[in-house]
This record gives sequence, structure tokens and C-alpha cells, in this order.
Amino acid sequence: MKRPDAPPAPPRPRRRDVLAGLAGAAALTGAAPARAATSSPTASAPDDALPLRVTVLEVTPTTYAADDPARSLVTVRARVVNDGDEALRGAAARLVAQRSPVVGRYSLERWESADTDASLGRGTAASGTADVAGGSLAPGEGTEVVLTLPAAELGDGPGAHPAAVEVVDADGERAGLARTFLVSSAPEGVRTTLLSLLLPLVAGRTREAAGLAGEVAGRLGRLVEASSDPRTSWAVDPAVLATALTTGPVDAGDGTATPTEGAVEAPADPPADPAEDASPASLPAGTDDPAPVADALQAWRERLSAAAAGRCVVALPHGDPDLASLTGAPAGAELLTAAGSAGADVGAALDGAATVLTSVAWPADETADRRALSLAAAAGATAVVLDDETLATGDDLTYTPTGRALVRTGAGTSLSALVADTTLSALLVRAAGGDDATGGGTSGEGGDSPAALVQRVLAEIATITLQRPSDPRSLLLVAPRTLDPRPTVLQGLLAAVEGSGWGAWQPLTDLLATPVPDVERDEVPVQEAASARAALPAVHVAAVDAALATLAELREALGGTASATGAAQRSALMLLATSWRGHLPEARASRRGLQEDVAALLRAVHVLPGSVLNLAATRTELPVTVVNELSVPVQVELVLRPRSPRVQLEAVPVQTVPARGQLRVGVPVRALANGSVVVEAQLRTPSGLLLGEPVGLDVNVRADLEGWLTGLVGGGAGALLVVGLARAVRRGRRRVDAAPHADVDGEPPAEQDGQRSSAPTGQG
Repeated sequence: MKRPDAPPAPPRPRRRDVLAGLAGAAALTGAAPARAATSSPTASAPDDALPLRVTVLEVTPTTYAADDPARSLVTVRARVVNDGDEALRGAAARLVAQRSPVVGRYSLERWESADTDASLGRGTAASGTADVAGGSLAPGEGTEVVLTLPAAELGDGPGAHPAAVEVVDADGERAGLARTFLVSSAPEGVRTTLLSLLLPLVAGRTREAAGLAGEVAGRLGRLVEASSDPRTSWAVDPAVLATALTTGPVDAGDGTATPTEGAVEAPADPPADPAEDASPASLPAGTDDPAPVADALQAWRERLSAAAAGRCVVALPHGDPDLASLTGAPAGAELLTAAGSAGADVGAALDGAATVLTSVAWPADETADRRALSLAAAAGATAVVLDDETLATGDDLTYTPTGRALVRTGAGTSLSALVADTTLSALLVRAAGGDDATGGGTSGEGGDSPAALVQRVLAEIATITLQRPSDPRSLLLVAPRTLDPRPTVLQGLLAAVEGSGWGAWQPLTDLLATPVPDVERDEVPVQEAASARAALPAVHVAAVDAALATLAELREALGGTASATGAAQRSALMLLATSWRGHLPEARASRRGLQEDVAALLRAVHVLPGSVLNLAATRTELPVTVVNELSVPVQVELVLRPRSPRVQLEAVPVQTVPARGQLRVGVPVRALANGSVVVEAQLRTPSGLLLGEPVGLDVNVRADLEGWLTGLVGGGAGALLVVGLARAVRRGRRRVDAAPHADVDGEPPAEQDGQRSSAPTGQG
């Protein structure tokens, strides 16, 4: 976008990484760059020719008013440090400000980035001089100075006045300089510029519960604290909520714990390999007690829900996937749709306290080509966040327009664009994203101190407003995904803007409702080469897609429930995050971790190896034990393949193995020949996904043993029958020979066994 108030100048390279560009920003000199409604904020680089380093610590009030006694005296507190090799004697400091305010945004940048030996201009007002450290400052020593200037000396012109804290030596030569701005409050009748701020609550490059807990305690927690004003809007990655809702174990109230979702638990002793007992949401090795992590994430969700009340929240797809990376992938549309479906419950997770927008796409660095826009539109997006470099305005525009536009996609449709002001967005990062100040000082130097940057932001907003004081416009500030703010600095900046009268904060929904201005902007390129170079490699996206396809098949076998695979699916989607840009080695390592998690889930259902089995019958059953270590039942098919044709196995119907249990399956088998045979047992889902490792079952086939045993048993039975008959015949004959009969002479038989006759004796 061309600067509306700047003279023609050669084009400059496009900025795509705000933080990277600002971290090493050098001072700009000469004519203003070519972008229009914004300026490029740059830090004042220290000049080695000046021995003193001067830092603006505080400007009070942030906006002055000559007719208000409470704000009629401007006070600047600065720190002076001797970075030279020699002691400096007779040094004195003063505050110098131009009486005329700037009239264009390019003038703000040119003042801030001017050389340290450049003139402070004509028509200036100056404070009285103050001795620096009593007139002598040794090398390495530092001191503070306080300078005051009556607001009445700045004239009646409203707006931003270039100013500087100048330190001179005993000879009157400049020894140190820090540039800043003194900004008046908005006069009556000026229409306030409306500002929307979008802050990122994204999970970043962590897919583990412990890593997210660390983010919550650090960066994410500071972002929520900094955005205490509910008019600031959030872009929320559902991963920061889903992990908080599903991570365990947590105390159940009875001294027991609920396992982490997706955990693989064996019914017997744990496996020797720790990876076999890992879950996608498990804690890193060495973490003995995961309960504090679960408690921290639960407290974070509650805190986020409370802070979301009355706020506008953009629900990103789960994991905040990189649009440019998915654009070049064959399965990009399916992956983006899956991520959107996984993140559709943000409103419920925030207890319905926020206004949730589910159809706003936010590409990396607020830039996208038509292919990416088409992909976003196909996934349900109706609006997109872009910047004013991607949607630049024409050369003849003399003001900063409202940050709204319509953009055409590659599919011939249009999306509503929210256009971020790159200058204000970058200033926000510089002001709120630095290291915390210590001892009342700041980590910034010169114009990069928080106090100086707050004044620069106020100067920008005042200048924008004065471009068309009766034409209110709405602008968008977008923080980068890596922003780690100093909450007090960001809160102070938001309050200073609101109190100046030049700007007022509004939620993102109000900006979306603002009509699109009649402003000509550049067309979005068909393909953005810079984005393609920064995108994640296609092989990485393909590997993540393969893992998700495997998990989807496993989920079908689990009856469609996500209790065992949900954590791994969310973890896979997070590997497509925009935050992985520039971190490819770490992305590969995390991808390997995901693949190990998926393999652990597949290994959790397996065939139990057994001892050698002996088959002595032609037809019998082969017993096979199936183990399920998952927390839900699973449907499996048991496939048996003998490595030799000695046996014939019948097909087994689909079996349901209970959760964390075992199932014994009897497989009908027919023996065809004697000998040893290995039967390979493999489990798979009904859709064909292989589970566990193939197991070889050793079987000894003795098909003739059944006939031999039958003959042996039959022969034995026959022999016993013959013996029994023979004995019966012999016993019968003995009984006939021993029967009593009459003597031939008619005498009775003699008495046996010593028994006496009963006939009377003594007759004759």
C-alpha cells in the first residue's frame, strides 16, 4: 500500500515475519518508503559515535492538554548510560520538541529513524538543562534525568510533536540522543479512530499435556492477563482447550485416578518397552505425578472461560493449521475440514460466555494467495485476516482507509477481508513483546523503550485521525502467534490509547459489521512464492495425513468412539500448525513421536503367543487368545495362514474383544497331513487395518494318531470281550460239575465242608 502522504519512492521488500524483521531493524534514512497508509516502524539503532546511551523511561502525561492543569506540564524521565571508554564531564540534558505537529505518517518514521547527528529542526521548544550525574559520568555508569516542558510552549496545533532527549558534553557537542513524540489529546469535534486488537491464544509447537501446561503458566497466561479489556479479541486454537478438557489422570474424589484419555493399559504386567505403554497425551519421561499438570490445565480452562465473558473469539481450526502448507497437499481440503470439525466446540468449552466466530481464516503472517483463499472458503470460511501489504492501496490515496475489503478467491468466489495495519501491529509487538524492565528501566534502547513506543503508537493514531478528522475509520491490529507480552505494558498501552481521545477499542465483530470502503486495493496473487517457501514440506503433510487415516480406521473398529484415538488425532492435527514454520527439525522429531503413538495404539490389540499345540484329530479347533489393552472394546478379524498345506483352517467371523480384556477364539481346523506347521496369526479391523504384529503358532499335526488310537482302543475292547466270555464259560462248567447227585447204591452223598448229617443214629 502506498503511503497516502509520502512522496514517490522506490519499492521496498515485503515484510512477512514481523518479529524477525523488527528484531534486527536498522535505522531508515532518506526518503520515505513506498507503502501508503502505514509506515514501517524501526528501532533507533545505537550510534557508536555517541558515547552516551539515552533511554526514555516515562512520558507523563502520555497525551497533554494545555488547558487542563493536570496535564499541562509534560515530564520526561530518561536514563543515561556511558558506553564509552572515558569519563564524561560537564554533561547536560534537555528536552527538545518541535512546535508544529507532523502531518503525515511517513514523517513519524523518518523522525524516529533519523541519524543521531541529524538536526532536531527549527521552531523548537526546549526545557531547561539538567546536569547529568553532577557533571561527571564514568564509563559503564548510568543515571536518570527528569526534564519538564510546559504544554503551552508546544503551540495550539493538535497532534504528534517530534521530540528528543538530548545530552551534550562540556563543549556543547551532542553526546547522546533518544527520540520520541509528545502527543496532544484529541480536540473536540474529532471523530475517534476505532481499533480492533486480535491476540493469538495458540498452542504453538507442543502436542503434549506437560508442554501445554508450561505454555499456560507462561506465554498463554500472560496473554490472558494482558487482555483484561473484553473488547480485545482472541484467536483461540481449540487445542489449548481440548487438551485441558481431556488430560488425566485427575483425582476422582475417592483416592483413585482416571487414566489419561487414549492411554494404552495392559491387563497384565506392563511391557518392557515404555513406548508400548505410551499415550498420545502422556507426560514426558521422568514425570512421576501427572496430576498437577491436569489440575493446572483444568484451572486454565476455567480461567479462560471466565475471561471470555462478553468477548469476541475467533475459533481457529484445531492445531491452527498452516493454509499455505495444506494448499500444496493432495489431502489439504480434507485435513483442513477435519481440523475445523475438531475445533467446532470452542463455544461450548468456553461455557457459551463468548461470541464465537467459526468462519474466519487467519493465514500465517496475514498473507495468502488465491489457492489458499479457495481452500479456506471450501472449508467454510467467509472472512480472512490479511495485511495492508497483501492488499495494498493505490498510489493516489492520501489517508489510511478502514481495514475492510473484499478479496476474490481462485474459485471465483469472494471473502470478506479484515485488513491489518502492519505498522500499528509491529509497534504493538515492539512495545509489549520485549523483556520485562528491571529497576524501573527497560530493555529497549532509545526509541525502542516501552514508553517511547507508546508515544509512537499514540502519534500514529493521532496522525491517522487528523487525516480525516470528520471521517471515522476502523483499523485492525494483529499480534503474531509468538507474542509473549508484558501484561502491564500492553494494558498501559491500551489504556493510553483510550484515554487520548484519538482512538477507542472495539471488538472484532464491530469491524466485521463495518461497510467495505470504496477503496481500490491490489489483487491477491494467484500463488505467493514466499509463502510456498516457508510452508511445511509436502512429505511432512503426507505423513500426518497417513497417521490420521490410520487413526480413522481404528476408530471405526472401536465403534466410532474417540476415547482411545481422540488424543492422537488431535496431536496429529497439531503437527500441521503454522507455528512449525522455520522449525522443521523439531517438526520431524514430533512427527516421529506421533507415529510411535499410533503404532502403540495398533500394538495394543494383538494375538497372545502360546506353547506348541498338538493336533491329534482330523477335525478339531485351534485355540487363539486375543488381547485388547485399549480402554474400549474393539472389533477384529482373525486371519490365520498356515505356512504349509498340512492343515486347512476355516474362516472366523468378526470378534469383539472386551476393553482391557482377553478373548479365546476356537478356530475350526482340518488336518491333511502329519508334521509340524507354523500358523501365522494376524489381527485386522473389519476395514483391513492390521493390528499388532503377526504371531507364529507352532502346531504338531498327527492325523494318523486318531486311527491308531481308535484301533488300539477297539482291539483292546475286543480282547477284553473275549477274555470275559472265556471266563464266563469256565465259571459255568465248574458250577455244573460240583452239583450234588444220588449214589448208585441209593445212599445219600457224603456231607461236605464238615457239615453233619441230620439222620438219627443208634438204630439197629
